[in-house]
Amino acid sequence: MTKTFVLPLLAALPALLVSCRDDVDISRYQRMQFNSYQECAAYYRAQIQQGLQNPCARSSSVSGSGASFMYYGPYYYNQSGTQRYVGYDASGNPAPTGLSYDSKRGSYGSFKAGGTRRGGLTSSARSGGFGG
Repeated sequence: MTKTFVLPLLAALPALLVSCRDDVDISRYQRMQFNSYQECAAYYRAQIQQGLQNPCARSSSVSGSGASFMYYGPYYYNQSGTQRYVGYDASGNPAPTGLSYDSKRGSYGSFKAGGTRRGGLTSSARSGGFGG
C-alpha cells in the first residue's frame, strides 16, 4: 500500500524564503536628532572612523515660522551587547550595509542591511540630503 501526501508548506516556500532574507526591520531601530550636521558627525566620530557611511541626514520641516532643518543620526539598535548602526544612502533612505559593534569582544564589523524595511505605518518620512 502506497500512501501519497502533499506538503502544503511547499506552496508557501517562496514567501518563506523571502521572509528569511537579511532584511533589517528599521521599526526596531531608533535615531537621535541633532541641530547641525557637525554635531551629529562629532557624536558618531568613532563609528565613522570604523567605516559607517553617511551617518547623518538632513530633514526639513515646515512650521508656522518657516522651514527649519534638523539632522538625524544613523539608525541604531542595541541587543545583547551588540550595537548596530545603519546610515543613509544618497536618497536619504537606510543604507544597504551597516556597522556593528560587539561590546563583549570590543570589535567592529559590518553587516548587510539588505532590503531594509521600515515597518509599516510607524516609520517616519524624511526628505533632504547630507551635509549642511
